[in-house]
Amino acid sequence: MPYFKGDPIPDIRQFKNIQKDGYNIIEMKIGTHTGTHIDAPSHFIEGGKTVDQLDLSDLMGKATVVRYDPNTGLRLPKEISKIVFLYTGYNSSWNNFKTFEDFSYINPEDATVLRDGGAKVVGIDSPSAEMPNSKNFDTHHILLGSSIPIVENLKSEALSMIVNRSINIHIIPILVKGGDGAPARVFAMES
Repeated sequence: MPYFKGDPIPDIRQFKNIQKDGYNIIEMKIGTHTGTHIDAPSHFIEGGKTVDQLDLSDLMGKATVVRYDPNTGLRLPKEISKIVFLYTGYNSSWNNFKTFEDFSYINPEDATVLRDGGAKVVGIDSPSAEMPNSKNFDTHHILLGSSIPIVENLKSEALSMIVNRSINIHIIPILVKGGDGAPARVFAMES
């Protein structure tokens, strides 16, 4: 499984198996920002909400899915849903990565547009909403500082099928008490 440089290296292995032990158990060692995951405000904001404090009803509902390139800027429809997902195509080559490099991101200007436009949750198909090698973490501060959770590492292939559509989305993070983030299952359903 690819991971973000500097994060814990994922280690998923068979711990017990039916042939030897009579049952299966897999041991997983991962960081809270591994795979598809959600950033809670506490990831960058002192005193911000943690994963276990997020209201699940805020993580479900209509989503607006748009094609996005940080170099050309954000083009949103006149009305957006409370959840906005940005499709960049970055994770289409997921199997070719060991670590993520030169990934897509949300530029701070577009993060401000999303915040001011009423987005309550923002997602992107890259390992981070932040520009690679950022020192100020402006995008995270803009969104998380306004209590807007960020979903990262969405699956590009799945997003490509729902671009320019409004669709019901469910974001279900693992319940991590005091968590700054958590792996999440994200799925779309037709209305």
